[in-house]
Amino acid sequence: MSEKSLQQILSEAITLPVAERESYVRMECSDEDLYSRAMALLEASDEAPDMAGQLVGPYRIKRSLGSGGMGEVFLAERADQQFQQLVALKIVRPGLLSRHVQGRLRQERQILASLEHPNIARLYDGGTTPEGVPYIVMEYIEGEPIDVYCDQRRLDIESRLRLFVTVCSAVHRAHQSLIVHRDLKPSNILVTKDGIPKLLDFGIAKVLDDREMMHTLAVTQLDVRVMTPDHASPEQIRGDPITTASDIYVLGILLHELLCGCKPFGQRARNLADLERAICEETPLPPSAAIAAAARNTPAESARIAEDRSTSVVRLQRALRGDLDNIVAMATRKEPERRYASVEQFAADIEAHLQGMPVRARPDSWHYRAGKFLRRHAAVAALSFASIALLIAFSVMTYLQSQRIAFERDQAEIQRARAEQERERAEAASQFLVDSFRAADPARARGDSVTAREILDAGAERITRELRNQPSLQATLLDTIGSVYLGLGNPQKAQPLIEEALAIRRRLDPQSLDVNRSLYNLNTVYEKKGDLATAETLAREGLELTRRLTGEKSLETAENMCRLGFIKREQGDLQRAEELFQSCLDIRTQLLGPEHEKITTPLDNLARIAEMRGEASKAEELIRRALTIQEATGGVDHPRYIAHLFHLAFLKEDMGDAAEAESLYRRVVDLSRKVLGPRHPETIDALSALGMSLLSKQNFEQAKPLLEEVLALNIEVRGPQHAYVGNDYENLGRLALLSGDPKEAESRFLRALQIYEHGLPKGHYMIATGWSLLGRAHLAQNELRAAESAFTKSLSVWGIGRGTDNVGYRIAEAFRARTWMLQGRLQESESVLKRLYPTFARSEREDELKMAADIRGWIESLYDKLGRPEAADEFFSSLEPAR
Repeated sequence: MSEKSLQQILSEAITLPVAERESYVRMECSDEDLYSRAMALLEASDEAPDMAGQLVGPYRIKRSLGSGGMGEVFLAERADQQFQQLVALKIVRPGLLSRHVQGRLRQERQILASLEHPNIARLYDGGTTPEGVPYIVMEYIEGEPIDVYCDQRRLDIESRLRLFVTVCSAVHRAHQSLIVHRDLKPSNILVTKDGIPKLLDFGIAKVLDDREMMHTLAVTQLDVRVMTPDHASPEQIRGDPITTASDIYVLGILLHELLCGCKPFGQRARNLADLERAICEETPLPPSAAIAAAARNTPAESARIAEDRSTSVVRLQRALRGDLDNIVAMATRKEPERRYASVEQFAADIEAHLQGMPVRARPDSWHYRAGKFLRRHAAVAALSFASIALLIAFSVMTYLQSQRIAFERDQAEIQRARAEQERERAEAASQFLVDSFRAADPARARGDSVTAREILDAGAERITRELRNQPSLQATLLDTIGSVYLGLGNPQKAQPLIEEALAIRRRLDPQSLDVNRSLYNLNTVYEKKGDLATAETLAREGLELTRRLTGEKSLETAENMCRLGFIKREQGDLQRAEELFQSCLDIRTQLLGPEHEKITTPLDNLARIAEMRGEASKAEELIRRALTIQEATGGVDHPRYIAHLFHLAFLKEDMGDAAEAESLYRRVVDLSRKVLGPRHPETIDALSALGMSLLSKQNFEQAKPLLEEVLALNIEVRGPQHAYVGNDYENLGRLALLSGDPKEAESRFLRALQIYEHGLPKGHYMIATGWSLLGRAHLAQNELRAAESAFTKSLSVWGIGRGTDNVGYRIAEAFRARTWMLQGRLQESESVLKRLYPTFARSEREDELKMAADIRGWIESLYDKLGRPEAADEFFSSLEPAR
């Protein structure tokens, strides 16, 4: 076997607990030489200095409790004299300080922090040693693995089932928090001396991604092996998407072991490949049949197993046959969709069995329910039905049995057809994507550089052409590539793909979450293009759909609330936007916990609303909370962290802290270039903001080349008619106006307006701002009639789009009043300026306070012209108490 194969064995073995590594290596190695080399290297990697007595944070290590895939677990005690406490301290083993392993430990800490349940080991603390080694501190559980506990105390089947139901409640709590454990083996379920089971080790658990509607999560190539092979589901072995159904399967395996004392596939797997093949392809013996086989092959062993359950072999077989065999079979079906829908449903079936009630795992037939009833009420039933039972039983039973067999046959055919359809769909999707990316193969490209965009373009064309006979797959891929185009900042290319996907999905099933996904993406397209009315219509449709399908307080509904809230904020409806963002925040906090990264989005948006209302302190508090959560959960190199930091920089600039704003903008630019790339739209936006920050400090020398670079990049990346290109011309016009070149400013503003009016709806705020700036350029050239016309146009556009209650409208009003004053229309100007001044003067925003100072000067000048300078003093004095 090659050296590469040895390395692969080592990399997989090291992720397993120490006690399980030798058996894994033995199963995987084909000869003794390879086995010896692998074990020698593993033993060498496990050598670590004795840490007894060492301090880790406020804890002193007493002794090792064992080691697992990520590191060592120690028994430790508080060492800071605050109080006495024994804890389990998990610390990454030296040599495993990779980013992946550290990320796993951080994720385990976050998962434990979000779980509160009497049967889940609690998280107490966590941190990093001075050497940079991460650790977590958990509740110390003094107990035994659940199988050992049951056998040593010779618990009968009923006691084992009740203990197992308690374990199910802990797993169900994790699933409610959208967490899949993925390693529910006996050693991860300890039972205390008081008989309380505790669920441990969320080291390879994963959180379901709410953007994918909470149904599945993708398993990375590395994750496929981070599991215990004989306690793994078929989808874990195959590397398929993992759902809560995977935990249900593994719980079924655990129940099988607790009931009959053996692993379902243990005797048939000579090596790991055989074990994996058996898990994926073979049907295990039911527990009762496994006991019968053991009685034939190893009578002494079967007698010991029965004795451990305080019964005999014959009675054990009888107890397991029927309901319990069926319950285990339903939980361990190969197809995830055919297992129990939830752990709660699984536990409910066991409770039903214990109470003598019908269980879901058996067909809900008349003779089955009747049998259950007769067993519960045998005496009364015997007296009531004895005289008639023999007359009708045989004919009725025969008929119903034939009907049941026919029904089950039909259902099996439906399930097989459905599974085959899903398999073909998955294979087609996989092959399609593989073929698309083969375009980058040097053997095909022949020296030409093939970009990701070119691969996307070619893929989109092939989807339309080649997948017409597979509409569901076609819609999925169209929507996916459209989403990628959106992420690349290209809504024009995204729109036709997402619209086609939506049309297909409406035809297939108009009341589905797939339709909602396309509606979400399409309303984002229209919002990015500035068509807020269409975006709102689509967002409302998506919100109503998720409310019907998933309920008022689901994560899907919360996501659509946030989306509609964003659109309402852009439309200037701050009250409705705030209500939607707050509802989104409440639902996500309730379902995910107060420190989950998904609550940072509504926090950020609520901060923006507070900022727009002039509540700068509240806005800063909200955005800093979002940053703290995002850094703890996703790190500083996550795009969402960069977005929050960008917002903080913008806020600090509004608050007048120009120095900190510039520093934050520079950090945003650096992170964006590193994480997103220098030509990503969000990187370009960050560079633009830095340029405008320099401009606000009148640092024209540094601002001008930056803003010109942004213009060139946006023309290249977004296209010459994109609204952001218009904004770049506008920013260069602002620079020209401030640096004393109003003619150049006028030219830049006119170019911006041409782009805005070409691609934006007529009430868009960017058009209104463009007209207002053009008016200021005319005013600076003493072109008073042109200036008045531009300001009047600006006010008209503001009125159409966002109404009259916004700062942009008030600025345009103030400048028009200034124009009237210069035209000699003093009384008209006086009433407007006096009305506007208090509003600007009460603001916390730096730009509005500057506007207030300008208006104050204009009012003083106006009263000088009227020959009543004392009137200005009287006016401002009258406002002092209000200020």
